[in-house]
Amino acid sequence: MHLLTNQFTDQGGRSPNEDSVGFFTSDGFSAWIAADGLGGHSKGEIASAEAVKTLENVLNECHDMDRSFVEDAFSKMNDAVLALGGPLTTAVCAFSDGEKLWYGNNGDSRFFFIRDKKVLYHSNDHSIAFVAYLTGSITYDEIPSHPAQNRLFHSLGNETDFYGEFYPEIELKPGDAFLLATDGFWELITDEEILRTLQISPTPQEWMSTMLDIIQSRLKENSDNYSAVCVIAKED
Repeated sequence: MHLLTNQFTDQGGRSPNEDSVGFFTSDGFSAWIAADGLGGHSKGEIASAEAVKTLENVLNECHDMDRSFVEDAFSKMNDAVLALGGPLTTAVCAFSDGEKLWYGNNGDSRFFFIRDKKVLYHSNDHSIAFVAYLTGSITYDEIPSHPAQNRLFHSLGNETDFYGEFYPEIELKPGDAFLLATDGFWELITDEEILRTLQISPTPQEWMSTMLDIIQSRLKENSDNYSAVCVIAKED
């Protein structure tokens, strides 16, 4: 399977840009990441960049990709960010050996997996707003506007709070697509719009561009940094 990739990051209405994204390959293995340094902590941009750098290093040492490798990658990212002594970051990552896909997240950076014009899977946010949705206090569409949306239970770099959520592996098929996005990105676009833009976009570059047309039309003066990585699976 050939996994075509495009990535984007922008500071939006805030400086500095505390988001970092990455896509890496090594010996037939691939990894993708979107990380969002926490704005309430100093030097969030350093934390997110450290997570990305660590993921690249971990992938370069990969000899066998499975769930345990994914969990170990998150643990090493957490250790690396923790060693910085203060800054924190969220992270959502995906991993593939070309046939299977694994993903995990920490915080409120999201993963969306799309097949046959449906979002089959998405990650859970580790936020007060997402818990409100799970308990039925708000709807899924109300999560972005919830007053506590940015209050997180988990982040990389917080030793007592470290948590990674990992999901079942996926057997990839041609036409599958997935998106990794920080909250500044997914808050400004609906799941339906993510699907619709994919359907009219034969490449990840076009998919990203059409999503950005929507997101940038909704940016405000103080809008958050917004970043994403999108991938479309094609036959070799």
